Amino acid sequence: MIALVVLLLVFMALMQTTLVSINANMNNVLRDEAVAVAEQKIIEVRSMPFGGGGGGTTTATRNVRNIPVTYTIVTAVTADPVNINNEQISVQVTWTWKGQPFSHVMNTMRTRPS
Repeated sequence: MIALVVLLLVFMALMQTTLVSINANMNNVLRDEAVAVAEQKIIEVRSMPFGGGGGGTTTATRNVRNIPVTYTIVTAVTADPVNINNEQISVQVTWTWKGQPFSHVMNTMRTRPS
């Protein structure tokens, strides 16, 4: 009987370790998808004409391991106060997983074409 109790405790510890590992893996997969969403948005904004804006808020729903996840994308294009030939593009991607908010920010600069 004591051996069964010890075995049960060992299996419970292994199950907890597995659950923590799966959750950490899913967090990484969701962050990787957020990086891909941000890169796609930056490419889209960089293809727009210089000074043409491109800021705003949009959403994108992706299936991550057959789980639909909605990413909110906030884009801001601001003029560089030092050099009028530069613009800063900032993309913030936010999502919620298990009731917790997460976010990823990506910034880049672009120069007015000559």
